[in-house]
Amino acid sequence: MYTLLLIQLLISLLVFPHAALSDRPPGKDAILLSRVRSLTLRGNRLTTSRRVSPIPQLKCTGPSKRICNMYEIDTMRCTNEGYDYDEEDVQWTCTASLPREFKLGATDVICEGYRNADDKWILKGSCGVEYRLLLTEAGEEKFGHLRNERSSSSNDELGPVGKVIFFGFMIAVF
Repeated sequence: MYTLLLIQLLISLLVFPHAALSDRPPGKDAILLSRVRSLTLRGNRLTTSRRVSPIPQLKCTGPSKRICNMYEIDTMRCTNEGYDYDEEDVQWTCTASLPREFKLGATDVICEGYRNADDKWILKGSCGVEYRLLLTEAGEEKFGHLRNERSSSSNDELGPVGKVIFFGFMIAVF
């Protein structure tokens, strides 16, 4: 009787090994993202890493490099607000102390999977935030309405010599 029970247990472990081990961390520095209640991230610091290179804890992604260079966030705090469909697909609310000319746009928390990129276990200390820094109305009044870098650079692609050649060609055609 005990032998039969032991055989059934061994078979279930072989067929469903993840079910028996899923609640145990794969290492001492592994944690489920859903168990992280908050993150405090700092400018000019890198994340911890295990499988990939460390990334900046805070990285401004736009809408333009010019706006990102106007103000560097020192500290950002992100709070776990629960999840939508999957317990490990955590929704975060991030805040930072900003001058009145700026506001946070989209924020994306990025963490290193412990064993691979799709692992539900993450490496402690590996989370960083990519964020958008936007101008408020006060910021647009102070700095002017700044266009996206792509649209502003397309206007200056030809340069002064290119513009002279272009307009000279257009005059010759007329």
